[in-house]
Amino acid sequence: MLITACDFNEEPKSSASVDMVFSSEGGLQTYAYSFYQVLPTYADASHRNATLDYGPKQSVSGMEVGAYTVNTSTSWSWTALRNINFFLENNVDERVPAAVRNNYSGIARLFRARFYFDKLVTYGPVPWIDKVFNSPEDPDLYNPRDTRDLIISKIIEDLDFAYNNITVASATSNSSTVNKWIAMGFKSRVCLFEAAWRKYHANDQLDVARTGCTQYSANDLYNLAAQAAKEVIDKGPYKLHGGTAYKGGGTGAYRELFTSIDTQTDEVMLAIVCDAAIQLGENNWWWNSSTYGPHLGMSRKFAKTYLNIDGTPYNEFNDDGSYKQFFEETKGRDPRMNMTLRAYDYIRKTPAGDALTPANFQGHALSGYQVTKFVMDDISYDDARTNDNNTPLMRLGEILLNYAEAKAELGTLTDADWAQTVGALRKRAGITGGTAATGTLTARPTEADPYMAAYYPPMANNPVLLEVMREREIELAYEGFRLIDLKRWGLCNLWVEDPWEGIFIPAINAPVDLNGDGKADAYFYDTDSIGDSSQAAIGVYVGTKKNNYLNVKPVDGGYFIYYAMPGRDWPQRQYLYPIPQVVLDLNSDKNQLTQNPGW
Repeated sequence: MLITACDFNEEPKSSASVDMVFSSEGGLQTYAYSFYQVLPTYADASHRNATLDYGPKQSVSGMEVGAYTVNTSTSWSWTALRNINFFLENNVDERVPAAVRNNYSGIARLFRARFYFDKLVTYGPVPWIDKVFNSPEDPDLYNPRDTRDLIISKIIEDLDFAYNNITVASATSNSSTVNKWIAMGFKSRVCLFEAAWRKYHANDQLDVARTGCTQYSANDLYNLAAQAAKEVIDKGPYKLHGGTAYKGGGTGAYRELFTSIDTQTDEVMLAIVCDAAIQLGENNWWWNSSTYGPHLGMSRKFAKTYLNIDGTPYNEFNDDGSYKQFFEETKGRDPRMNMTLRAYDYIRKTPAGDALTPANFQGHALSGYQVTKFVMDDISYDDARTNDNNTPLMRLGEILLNYAEAKAELGTLTDADWAQTVGALRKRAGITGGTAATGTLTARPTEADPYMAAYYPPMANNPVLLEVMREREIELAYEGFRLIDLKRWGLCNLWVEDPWEGIFIPAINAPVDLNGDGKADAYFYDTDSIGDSSQAAIGVYVGTKKNNYLNVKPVDGGYFIYYAMPGRDWPQRQYLYPIPQVVLDLNSDKNQLTQNPGW
């Protein structure tokens, strides 16, 4: 778009082009496509959770070791906001019917709400700007932060306008464009975040977190989150995608949401569409390549949160007290484990035919829990940007969990609510029952599961909330929510504390059968060279020399794979990132922005 500007004070190219755009519905529609540039790219969409407390990987960034500084912060960009505000200021041509104009203004305000939510999560409250700056002398360029209350109220106002004025109410083609339900779904996400932030940061050192939080209590926002989610659940066109029960091999209805070439629009509300022909899709390359991506996996600590298929808590020990090996660990579990990871029964399509394929330790997986959720099973996808499966950004599964969490926090989640949300998700996955500590498919839990209570101490006295959290983190694993969840719950200490242990192996310096098919899949050795040269093709060095972080930790009867990445840290100040120093230095005599605490 010629009128898309790059700076606050850049003028549109010509008044003629402005008139041409805003005088017809076609012009408004074309302009509105520019708003989508703020969504994740095709490359980012399938790996939005690269920073995970439960995600061991081969390298960590400065931010992940607490070395982020005011001079390395670079994300203070407002270009997208100017583009949106320019549209809203100019979308007043009465030659276009009011309902049409309001529809596209609703789309613009939906994306403005998203822009400001990203800013709130990253920096806390920032200046609210709802106009275009046409002069560098405009005093509002130097406005101070507004309060959290104002930012939240403006986001809610924008989302309510969007919901009431966007005219598309059905699922869109491939869920690639927005409809009115996105506004309500996003409102549930925003209000849930802010409610938890106000509750769990009420007594910490983030002064900014407590400032300007008088208009809404945490419960006010939990109520708004629940109401918005219920609006989508009760009135929207979406349902949980089903129809394919898990029968082994890593495939089923849950995983189809992430590996389908055509978006499963019955559940997925918004998606990034990939196209292999023009190399818009790199899921396999990022997750499966030995030369690209951080080799992100899953930690043993988190893997143990997956229930058994009958809804009972998982026990990592066999009846004789020995640790379960991987092929035992991934049998009889919540089928979402086998649809998220390469489990004992995972099958890849190779030129020689279908093959049972456990985790690839040759540079692909670090813990033995290798992620398959977003990747195609055909090995031909692995080494280039060839993916054509679409990636969900919002789906009904999240909305159900937003509702369940808000109601659990309020103490008003009923058995009927539970059955409609957590119970329905577990039933879709293939779980058949439950216990008093985990809940059944139709009834809430009445006591806390000790493992979950130890995992999330601030919620230990609320067994219903603990199980909602278990469900949320399993259902939405690797979909871009975990770090934001940890921030709002005040639990970024989990990034530091997860030991990044992996699967149990019975021996080192010997071949190991990972998936129980009678064939050796890996040979873990800690000597300077592999002891059995015939096993070199599956050799995995786990010693402490050669600057190697992939080690083993002795336990009874064998070893845990252990990824000894040093230095992980999350200082308290890092719950809010710093405003870049270069921004504070610009026109410092006029700029009234204040830095976040601790920076």
